[in-house]
Amino acid sequence: MLLIDDDQDLAELYLLQLRHDGIPLEHARTGQEADVFVRNRVPALILVDLRLPDIDGRELIERWADDSVSGAIPIWIVSNTTPENNLWWHAAPNVQRYFLKSKVVLPRLSLEIRATLGLPYGDRINNRLAG
Repeated sequence: MLLIDDDQDLAELYLLQLRHDGIPLEHARTGQEADVFVRNRVPALILVDLRLPDIDGRELIERWADDSVSGAIPIWIVSNTTPENNLWWHAAPNVQRYFLKSKVVLPRLSLEIRATLGLPYGDRINNRLAG
């Protein structure tokens, strides 16, 4: 799984929580880093901010949608801009969810990610790690 966000402090919170919860997560700070990662590693899910320092998140999403491999990767937008200001995402074939950063509750997001990816959660993680 890949998180694309240039806010290092926020990324550290996501990395700490999601990795703690058993979600394999990598981080890219720029659109260019993310594009290279996606083309070389094909993550199971992408969390992307729309405002990146080099390439707009929307541009990345549209670029990936045109590719047969990266276009199949589910994308969840996590942004400070409201979904109502970005209605284009409804037409993007690989975008499944849109989260407003200020409303994200990391443990809840973790549950949703694990359910989407078919990863164990709750007692199943503890039992798997203990066994």
